[in-house]
Amino acid sequence: MIRHWKLTAVIAGTLTLTGLGVGLAVGLSGAPASTAAATAASAAFPPLQQMRLEQGVTAPTVTQEASVVAMEVRSQFERRGELLLPVGSHMSIDGATFHSVSAQLATVDASVRGPQPGRWQLVLIHEAGQWLLLGTRKLS
Repeated sequence: MIRHWKLTAVIAGTLTLTGLGVGLAVGLSGAPASTAAATAASAAFPPLQQMRLEQGVTAPTVTQEASVVAMEVRSQFERRGELLLPVGSHMSIDGATFHSVSAQLATVDASVRGPQPGRWQLVLIHEAGQWLLLGTRKLS
């Protein structure tokens, strides 16, 4: 449980800094926050990406899990060397809860079954044409 708290703290700090940086860049540029094309391209949450995240978060090795973790926090995650969830966990993402906060950030709810069951909100960032895990929030 402590490792989830540490990961959440690291990711929350990164998320805050990322959001602040994006907000400042948009605000200072005088340009609109996003174009309709950019928003449409990143607002979608294709089933293949959903499945990739579900499988990646519960992968058996840290290296495999790292493939679905955002670049901003990936090296910290790999150095920590601990799995996101205990072995035997299964994650189901509810694609209907996907909410694009901006062209780069979104949230989606997920349920975890296994040794530490619960409901989580995943914070996602759109990088290189795919949604990657930036952080989590415990829902229940």
